[in-house]
Amino acid sequence: MTWWLIVLIVLAVLFLLGQIRLGADIRYEAEQLSVAVIAGPVRIPVLPGKERPDKPKKEKQKKQRPEKRRKKKPEAQPEEKPGTLTRILDLLPVVGEAAGALRRKILIRSLKVKIIWAAADAAGAAIGFGRIHGLLGMIWPILDHNFRVKDHDFQVDVDYESHRPEVSFDIALTLTVGQALAFAVHYGAKALSRWSRSGRRSPERQEVKS
Repeated sequence: MTWWLIVLIVLAVLFLLGQIRLGADIRYEAEQLSVAVIAGPVRIPVLPGKERPDKPKKEKQKKQRPEKRRKKKPEAQPEEKPGTLTRILDLLPVVGEAAGALRRKILIRSLKVKIIWAAADAAGAAIGFGRIHGLLGMIWPILDHNFRVKDHDFQVDVDYESHRPEVSFDIALTLTVGQALAFAVHYGAKALSRWSRSGRRSPERQEVKS
């Protein structure tokens, strides 16, 4: 087996690994939220987790140590550097750019929403039913324009006997391993570079001090 054939096999394996889709499946039904991690065809439940029995905590007796007197050292004056909030605000352009790029990479594999509207009286239930229909009609074009949605299903019904609306949804978001790695490397390097530059003192302040 020649070296170029080995290289081709390695590249093919990396390409196939990069096509594996990762994501999350978020469901809300019967007032219970469940979250699962998607790794290719595998679905790994995360929430709700398994309940663990509480273990009795052992009280530790703290030993009293004699206090030692320390000599006070002259405090060095800290250099004037930009605060953490200023540095975080400086990252907002990178965060906005990353959010736009991530929005184009994410695939909404499945989006299912079911709403059963109810109210104290029949007239209120009918009015609420119409408003929910109108609201979903406004939201769907925004989602369709900004995200890639493979499959969606919206169901709205009305229950005149109940007094409390019921809402359930199921959304599965995925992106490939290759997309995630490229996104993390590109925007991680951008954010790190901008963060390190914002932590340095500006030349104007250095000249004033000198």
